[in-house]
Amino acid sequence: MKSKAKKVKMQNIIEMAVSFSAMQRVFEKGSIEKIKAKLNNCIDEFLNLSTKQEYQRKHKEFCAWFTRNIRTAERKKDGRIIKRSQYASWGQAGKVIDIVLKVCIYYCNLACAEVSSKTIPWLNGAIDSRILKDLKKRYNSSIISQASTIEDIDKATYEELQQMINTDIKKSFNGEISPVQYDDIKWRELNR
Repeated sequence: MKSKAKKVKMQNIIEMAVSFSAMQRVFEKGSIEKIKAKLNNCIDEFLNLSTKQEYQRKHKEFCAWFTRNIRTAERKKDGRIIKRSQYASWGQAGKVIDIVLKVCIYYCNLACAEVSSKTIPWLNGAIDSRILKDLKKRYNSSIISQASTIEDIDKATYEELQQMINTDIKKSFNGEISPVQYDDIKWRELNR
């Protein structure tokens, strides 16, 4: 019985985390179920990592899977298609996994306390359009200048943005916070 309760607890947390990412409306019908199934299958691996390199490898694997298997919803206006469905971007994949891991590890402390405290500094900051715009305004980068939304973020741009977040943490917060704490702070600051 306890294992069933644990499994259901994890499913509920993943559902809440996916909802928290505010990305459900972006993807075509049926995608959220695929995403939740994938997360339920791989979350234990994320909760039991030993090194930052393992985390980075698992993160890349998830984003690569996501960009090959998840499509955006077709958008219509006045009965006309204004944006065709396409495979999700690395930025969209990154936002989903970054928020799910933030909820599971940082907010819910699902791994044991020792593993969570070791893992939290490895987690990437979630990037939304407002954080993207703020970083673009404050940092000059030819790589990110082409990205207007997270839909425009490819793997190289995503990695550049994570470096910018780490640079800003050192500059603005004396290196005393993690990227997940940074995105909490910036999200509140930019959305209020």
